[in-house]
Amino acid sequence: MITMSRLLVMAIVFAVVVYTVLLSSLAGTYLPSKGNLTLDVAILILTLISFFTSFLSIKQTWYDVNTAYTDRELIIGKLKRILAFFALGLNIVNIILVFAYVLIVAI
Repeated sequence: MITMSRLLVMAIVFAVVVYTVLLSSLAGTYLPSKGNLTLDVAILILTLISFFTSFLSIKQTWYDVNTAYTDRELIIGKLKRILAFFALGLNIVNIILVFAYVLIVAI
């Protein structure tokens, strides 16, 4: 079973990695992917995994805050929820960048 902290860390790491790959691909400085279907599919799959991981971490933080017994657990749960929403916000930016990536680089 994956604990909440690991899931949240995975969500943030995935979001940041996808964000860097997309921005570097759009800038044309790091990944020249014109005509590289494997890289295009990998970026789309990474974006989907990143989005669903952050969505699951938000769901888990909601559960953790609602089942907190002490004030310490409540505060830690709310901080983790803020981080999970940050990861989701970054993933929303990633989805916008994926649309730009598909329109500019992949086509």
